[in-house]
Amino acid sequence: MCGVPEAQLALAVIGTVSKFQSDKRVYKDNLASQKKTMEHANVAYLNDLSRIDAETSRVDQARALEQLRMRQELTKNQAYALNSGFGNSIRVVQDISGAHDAAYGELLFDVEKDFMTLQNQEQDAYANLHRTYSGMEHLQPPSMMAAGLQLAGAGLTYGASDNKWINKRKKPTVDYDAVQ
Repeated sequence: MCGVPEAQLALAVIGTVSKFQSDKRVYKDNLASQKKTMEHANVAYLNDLSRIDAETSRVDQARALEQLRMRQELTKNQAYALNSGFGNSIRVVQDISGAHDAAYGELLFDVEKDFMTLQNQEQDAYANLHRTYSGMEHLQPPSMMAAGLQLAGAGLTYGASDNKWINKRKKPTVDYDAVQ
């Protein structure tokens, strides 16, 4: 049979061990949750980059297609003007080429604007990834040393108790010299 100090020691040990195990389980669960969050953030970032890459390819294709269309239009206009025989042929070609150059400059401006927009979207995607990572709290595993110190403290408290069960089992020694 045990007494109150022994029960207190047992409760302190059981409480400390169960709290440590619970904290360890919560830490592992939070770690797994953060890992899953990071996986989702990485997938979202890669999806954003993939979409931006696809849009970049479409911008390049549209630019190449527009340049081809513009060259064909220039060649057609020059041939038409030269074959019509009106006015100075050099001036007619220069006029048509000037209009082509202006249109080509506008095309390059629009393409550059699209590329800048895509670059900004790429930076935004990275910023979102960084915000997601930064928003996760820093996890600290439970301390085995703290649990050990709590157990040691419970042991010291038990050891200091005068009411221990082991002390009650001891028979008082009789000092026979004092009795006589």
